[in-house]
Amino acid sequence: MVSFRPVDLRNFSDEASLFFTIARQWRNPLVFLDTEFPGTIYAPTKPYSTLSLAERYALLKKNADELRLIQVGITLSHPSTEKKIAITWQFEIRDFDLRCHPFDPDSIHLLRSSGIVLERTRRLGIPSTWLAGLLVDAGLVGCRSRATWVAFHGCYDFAILFKSLLQMTVKLPATLDMFTAWARRLFGSKLYDLKCLAKSCRLHGGLEKVAMQVKAERAVGAKHHAGSDSRLACEVFLKIKETYFFGNGDDVGDEVKLPCEGVLSGF
Repeated sequence: MVSFRPVDLRNFSDEASLFFTIARQWRNPLVFLDTEFPGTIYAPTKPYSTLSLAERYALLKKNADELRLIQVGITLSHPSTEKKIAITWQFEIRDFDLRCHPFDPDSIHLLRSSGIVLERTRRLGIPSTWLAGLLVDAGLVGCRSRATWVAFHGCYDFAILFKSLLQMTVKLPATLDMFTAWARRLFGSKLYDLKCLAKSCRLHGGLEKVAMQVKAERAVGAKHHAGSDSRLACEVFLKIKETYFFGNGDDVGDEVKLPCEGVLSGF
């Protein structure tokens, strides 16, 4: 089976069927998330490190309420580390229209220079609500989910996907406590921000730098593509678990409590 699977309007039905089957068969998979979106529009009025938690969330909310997805990468990894099976889907999302939606010019330039053709994504991408429906049907979100969700510096990834799961009809909750409660209802308590986990192991920097420190290699694609980055996050997470938490059990979801469970970087 091909381990990297690009998805758009033309093959969504077939790929959704495979995604559903794998998610149900593995029952409690590790789900690695990465997104591409048109950058942050609003900047803090003072150094980020001086912001209170409430101010940090207000900034996240102000941006996420305006932002739309361009790409979503999801890597499903078998819960048994002995099997070392992972499959990556890269979903092209049509929500963002360069002609009428807000964006950060530098971020758009980075996406274009990385090979993402925004006009093609707009034409051939799927609505994010289709992906949201697939995640629900596959049992990866909601109160009955047994999945473990992981993202690197994932506050915006989870916040923007949060909107899609609620059918793009609402803005983010007013307070951090309310958002945290909703996030737990949707993604469960077994949620990890890989940046926080890396810091607990004295590993610092962005995803690429942390990957170099733990000798994890990019298995597919190129950086700044959601599928490739979600797969690299998977490789880094498994390396950290193997290197720093060896012998603590084999199933993150049921047996092991790694540090920083439920904590998002920056909060």
